[in-house]
Amino acid sequence: MIEIKNFNQLGLFVTWRLLYIALCEKQLQEEDVIKYAIKQLEEGDDRSEVCELAGAYADEHEHIQNLLWELISQENTQNDLERRKLKAVIVDKALRIKNDNYINGLIDLATLWCGLGYPSDSPHIIQGKNNNITPKEYYAVGNYDILYEKNAKWLKTELEYLRANQ
Repeated sequence: MIEIKNFNQLGLFVTWRLLYIALCEKQLQEEDVIKYAIKQLEEGDDRSEVCELAGAYADEHEHIQNLLWELISQENTQNDLERRKLKAVIVDKALRIKNDNYINGLIDLATLWCGLGYPSDSPHIIQGKNNNITPKEYYAVGNYDILYEKNAKWLKTELEYLRANQ
């Protein structure tokens, strides 16, 4: 599970669309969305939808989604960019601590990218998926180091793009 502060820590601008996507994909909790709405209200955004969202209860999932949808219609954001922000935060969270056990690390990276739907821009390679890498070659500490660095480089490049285009 991610938190709104994870976006801020990476220099990514939080939008209502981003919150909607993260909530729908069960990557963010309703409580976080409500707290964000309260913060926006305190900062002067007194639109009725923000007020209503700030006063919502966490178990009002559908109501919260509907309010977010109304707020999305008032902003100029793109699904693709907001989804990329979410993906970058998820990858960043996964890469924060490099696994000491290279086999578990390889499994964690594969699980990460499978959970993200194995997008075409994924830097990760899974043994036997569109390659002839043997298990001995794949499950090696050197391969984990290479793949971890490829993932870190992908994240760095992705964050540069996102920061420049938000």
